[in-house]
Amino acid sequence: MLEVRKYINLTEDLFVVKNLIGALLQGIGLAYLIPPLIAWFYPDEIMYIYYFVIPGIISILLGAWLGRHVKTIEDVNLRQAMISAAFVWLFASFISVVPFMKIAHMSFVDSYFESMSAWTGTGLTMMSNLENYPHILLFWRAWMQWLGGIGIVLVALTILIRPGVAAARLYKAEARSERILPNLANTSKIIFQIYAVLTLLGIYLYYINGMPLFDAAIHAMTGLGTGGMSSHDLSIGYFNSLSIEAVTIFLMIMGAVNFTVHYKMFKNRNIRHFFEDIQVRYMFVFLIPTIILIGYSLITWNHMQIAKAFRESIFHAVSAITCTGFSIDDLSKYPELAKLLIGFLMVVGGGAGSTAGGIKLIRITLTYESLKWTIQQAILPKGAVIKRKVGNYVFSEEELQEVFSFTMTYFAFLLIGTVWIMARLGVSVANAFFEVASAQGNVGLSVGITSPGLPVDVKILLILHMWIGRLEIFSTLVFIVSALMLIPRLVERG
Repeated sequence: MLEVRKYINLTEDLFVVKNLIGALLQGIGLAYLIPPLIAWFYPDEIMYIYYFVIPGIISILLGAWLGRHVKTIEDVNLRQAMISAAFVWLFASFISVVPFMKIAHMSFVDSYFESMSAWTGTGLTMMSNLENYPHILLFWRAWMQWLGGIGIVLVALTILIRPGVAAARLYKAEARSERILPNLANTSKIIFQIYAVLTLLGIYLYYINGMPLFDAAIHAMTGLGTGGMSSHDLSIGYFNSLSIEAVTIFLMIMGAVNFTVHYKMFKNRNIRHFFEDIQVRYMFVFLIPTIILIGYSLITWNHMQIAKAFRESIFHAVSAITCTGFSIDDLSKYPELAKLLIGFLMVVGGGAGSTAGGIKLIRITLTYESLKWTIQQAILPKGAVIKRKVGNYVFSEEELQEVFSFTMTYFAFLLIGTVWIMARLGVSVANAFFEVASAQGNVGLSVGITSPGLPVDVKILLILHMWIGRLEIFSTLVFIVSALMLIPRLVERG
């Protein structure tokens, strides 16, 4: 009887996961068909459209075949949703390597690294001399980051998957839980609309401040998507413009703020909702002292002028905590203290329910508040009731335990990655921690470690950190454990 039940569960899991992945792959296929439109503006690049159209059509057809029974699925458990969400990020990166291999002539591993970095909104890159690449390829990287910012799953929910339990489970598996509206489909559409409007605003602001239109589109997409991939090796530093840096800071912060806050501001036309949000407040609590310390270290050790030091410290601190990854100077020249401080901000990350990565501000806030509640519990009389409330939210013991578990697991992966890179490359603790924190936090800032010359195992390690960080660890762990359990069960079936 037990063997029969195992067989039924295995069959059901494979059926559900296959159909959910199929629906998501259709969305990825549609994404592939947008970059060829760039050839309309750059006719000499029309020869490259086949590297997008063919993989796009294959993805749509494969997705349609795999997901042909998706409408018959009545229920989806969280495990199945987590497996689907984790796998689709791996597979999306896999089928997205074609343009990098064919146009940029990169190796498969480097192309996969670039794809994973783009889809996860990380921004670490194996490419250099970006100005020499075709516009269509640079747009492809930015387009993936823009879509990856709100999530492949969220795009699919908006376009393809019918509302219901399946959509809700996928939404949660992709590390999102807060809804703007009760209906999930409407929530997805609202987020998509806000995201699109802010992107267009970003393009306009860049353009009127002197940035060419193509560059404006690239940086607006990757700025709001907190991805950070640029069309220039020097990133935002290429433009050497204070006004462009100010626009970038605005977009990075907007991308790292919970979309519920955006919705309230748009709906009520009142900016006070921005400053009332607890995560926004804590963002500035972390930013202000860190900016001062980074600026001080640059003045003391790098002998920078005060204005330049604080201009750079403000920009890079915001870039780090929003997990964007834009830069205006070579961070490898920064003192160890500045690197550690920027690394700390990358670990903290932006707001939950935003495009940013990292541990997230609400979890850091809860960890701090929990310490206060523990002290209060010890001081107050026995039986006193402590309301575990942060902002407008009341948290249960189970939710607090989940926060602690996630935070400890996050630091454990950071430690493993840091030790691995130190052992393999012989770099300092600060440099190794910085690069791993950047990958796992989906940031993209680098101290020069990430390059095509890295050993293959280090490249794979950073790819895994990007994947783990984007899905906030638990979905990827569920996927790995389920895959390991699935293999012997398939062998048993013959």
